[in-house]
Amino acid sequence: MALRKFLFDHGFIFDNPNGNGVDRYINLKVLALRGSYHGDTLGAMEAQAPSPYTGFYQQPWYKGRGHFLDPPKVSLCQGAWKLCIPKTIQPEIANEKDLIFNSRDEIFHKERDVSGIADMYSSYLSKELLENLNPRGFISIGALIIEPVIQGAGGMEMIDPLFQRILTKECHRRKIPVIYDEVLTGFWRLGTESAAELLSCQPDIACFAKLLTGGVVPLAVTLASEAVFEAFLGDSKLKGLLHGHSYTAHALGCTAAVKSIRWFKDCKTNPNLACGGRLLKEMWDENIVRQISLLPAISRVVALGTLCAIELQVEGSSAGYGSRCASSLVEKLRDDGVYMRPLGNVIYVMCGPCTDSDLCYHVLEKVFTRLQAGGLYPP
Repeated sequence: MALRKFLFDHGFIFDNPNGNGVDRYINLKVLALRGSYHGDTLGAMEAQAPSPYTGFYQQPWYKGRGHFLDPPKVSLCQGAWKLCIPKTIQPEIANEKDLIFNSRDEIFHKERDVSGIADMYSSYLSKELLENLNPRGFISIGALIIEPVIQGAGGMEMIDPLFQRILTKECHRRKIPVIYDEVLTGFWRLGTESAAELLSCQPDIACFAKLLTGGVVPLAVTLASEAVFEAFLGDSKLKGLLHGHSYTAHALGCTAAVKSIRWFKDCKTNPNLACGGRLLKEMWDENIVRQISLLPAISRVVALGTLCAIELQVEGSSAGYGSRCASSLVEKLRDDGVYMRPLGNVIYVMCGPCTDSDLCYHVLEKVFTRLQAGGLYPP
């Protein structure tokens, strides 16, 4: 859908009923961030940077038809929210005070749009996009796809929202369609109905699933703007969107979705809605989260909305998705009634948007107790 809109907007869709109007040498790439994960279908894998998910054992056909950027990341480290900017964006070490925030909310402030870091991001992204001009002078990036704010299966990394906001604007300025993959982040996962609200941006296309039905039954939805819809209009059936799914709009899933969305948005059924109904109250006790970040065995913590992720401190090859360093901790927590999924040396807990805050407190307290006890790694 996004690539069709790009071709339409840039004048490469000609009046050809067979759909062969685009010059065959046009090789469009997708712009994406390293560490992202957009699903296990072959096309989605091609829009991801090389990772354990795209390795030969998982996807022998993988080539990676994209231009992949190293994103700046934010996390709670040693009691402070810190920004880590890759050397590809900033070769020289920045002033440390520009990389530390007084609170998590400060990271999302729009005042950052007029900062030196914002200028640096804009310059870097303009350069990256300029380098993707083809010999005829038009850009070969046909779409941008990102997980807004939080990268899920790639390690529960929090991406600097300022970077993603500027990236979205730079792509829109060049008529590059923007896709927000909100399969994980959507429907109050991060404390707002859509993670796009945290970025103060609107994509051209957005994908939702998981909490769409409250996790009760499988259902996904792809939303598109009117402009994307219009890119498929024409006098030939071959110009329409010919791809669909066998279980599209299945009644059970749609019913569950309608009920879940109403439940999440109603103060009578969701006690966690803050005044005004646009935000969830803080789900994870901020003091315990901070205490966890101060432990010597902890590399970073990200607590946002219904998600709390903790990265264990390990060395070299012991890190990453293949790591088993969290296995003993996960087993002990199961004895405590806490079921955590490890992503290598990253462990995380999630609650529902309507989960009682006392339950969240007790779960996090159990995690903290186990982390304090030490003995995280198997012999």
